[in-house]
Amino acid sequence: MKITLVIPALDPHTPIYASSFTMELIKKRLKENGIFVPSRLKVFKIRRRFKAGPFEIEPLKVTHSIPDCCGLVLRCADGTILHTGDWKIDESPLDGKTFDRQFLEELSKEGVTLMMSDSTNVLSPGRTISESAVADALLRHISGAKGRIITTQFASNIHRLGSIKAAADVTGRKLVFIGMSLRTYLDAAWKDGKAPIDPSTLVKAEDIDAYAPKDLIIVTTGSQAEPRAALNLASYGSSHSFKLNKEDVILYSAKVIPGNESRVMKMLNRISEIGSTIVIGKNEGLHTSGHGYRGELEEVLQIVKPQHFLPIHGELLFLKEHELLGKSTGIRHTTVIKNGEMLGVSHLRNRRVLSNGFSSLGKENLQLMYSDGDKAFGTSTELCVDERLRIASDGIIVVSMEILRPQKIDGMVENTLKGKIKITTRCLWLDKGKLLDTLHKAAHATLSSCPVNCPLAHMERTVSEVLRKTVRKYSGKRPEVIAIALENPAGVLSDELNENLSGNYNAGFGLPTLRKVVDGHPRRGPPNKMKVEDDGILHLENASEQSLLGVGIVNLLR
Repeated sequence: MKITLVIPALDPHTPIYASSFTMELIKKRLKENGIFVPSRLKVFKIRRRFKAGPFEIEPLKVTHSIPDCCGLVLRCADGTILHTGDWKIDESPLDGKTFDRQFLEELSKEGVTLMMSDSTNVLSPGRTISESAVADALLRHISGAKGRIITTQFASNIHRLGSIKAAADVTGRKLVFIGMSLRTYLDAAWKDGKAPIDPSTLVKAEDIDAYAPKDLIIVTTGSQAEPRAALNLASYGSSHSFKLNKEDVILYSAKVIPGNESRVMKMLNRISEIGSTIVIGKNEGLHTSGHGYRGELEEVLQIVKPQHFLPIHGELLFLKEHELLGKSTGIRHTTVIKNGEMLGVSHLRNRRVLSNGFSSLGKENLQLMYSDGDKAFGTSTELCVDERLRIASDGIIVVSMEILRPQKIDGMVENTLKGKIKITTRCLWLDKGKLLDTLHKAAHATLSSCPVNCPLAHMERTVSEVLRKTVRKYSGKRPEVIAIALENPAGVLSDELNENLSGNYNAGFGLPTLRKVVDGHPRRGPPNKMKVEDDGILHLENASEQSLLGVGIVNLLR
């Protein structure tokens, strides 16, 4: 339920009204975010009116794929609004709580100023099948399977989980739930008294191998091939909970959500390659939608007969088609709005009024808000979404440079910069190392061309620009390049120091060379005088901070 992602972003004093099952999910989310305040939570019941702001609100029973689903009637001095929420008309729901047609008939007589209705399946002709029919299909497939059964479905569909449990009981199988969201919804339903399964009776994932395959049903998340979901991980062979094999039967008890087709098909292809049997498709009867088809949408429009109709919940194509359906039932005042647009509507005292009945109240500039894990929540700018997408597409290069400026040794001064350069890349095609070699050469050439006294920031900026252009020319990508330059005053000694620490000390490198190097460093104040006392330790008089660095190196070399 997406609302649980939004609630943590609300003002902590905002009252929250919900049915009892939904409220259990909300409580969990609030506790996870450390903002649980019981006094702001208001549980409502079907057909029990309550006040919220200027409205008197009355929930009405509708059928859907989750428990406690309801529409809302909002009454105020200016008229009555019906918001259907997500709904279908299930004539034989598993919990016995049918769609409340009688309420809608009574509401129609009262008069509905504006009706807002779910448009998800307006392009699907006919009517949805009942959840009880899916229960029969699940029992048929589970009874006919000889090996291990793995099901995947929407975690929020508690009724579907109940059907799987019923089939397991008939066939003598035990249930295993694998997937965090499955446990979240089941625990919420259990606390609310609506769970068809006692969570304590489930087999633990770590005990799967203790049961024969014919004695188990593994219920998993991942019907939409979410990257970290159980079934998707298993298709890669990377699930820690279970491994797929060719004797497994996968019951795909869900619908592929538009936009997920490609990744779901790739997951199913991986499972097919393993050899598991996949049962999927409309003819198998393993799924029914929780959103009404065109026939149901038309029936409710004809029952309610609202003065104004505003289709909601769906792509613009669906909204437009639902608007046409509303007009075909005799509703004169219909419209479609986009996100952020505000609409005014007034109760019509005379149904023969021919104006469009709506008035535009302007548009709000809405921003998309993103949830990134359990804590991070904000705009795309705050969560650096564009930058992260760019890095994922074009890669990132990190260049660390240890800068060695020219030193005066034996009266000679080099006129070019030198440096030790390390290049690290991520999400970047390296052409078997060829591109990396090209980047190293470009970085060294760029560094040597910089003026010997230029600031470190200039080196970083210049190297970044050159490497970015190099990759652009090589592969057409525009990676993010981060260059970090650090100056090492005693860097000229690093090779000899490394040799000494590795046991390959060159005896020819001694105190005379050290004197030349250390004395060659730029320094402030009087020159250092170096002498070796009887204790064999090098001592410096008037030693500067840079000279002391040289002393440390000398002691290491000794």
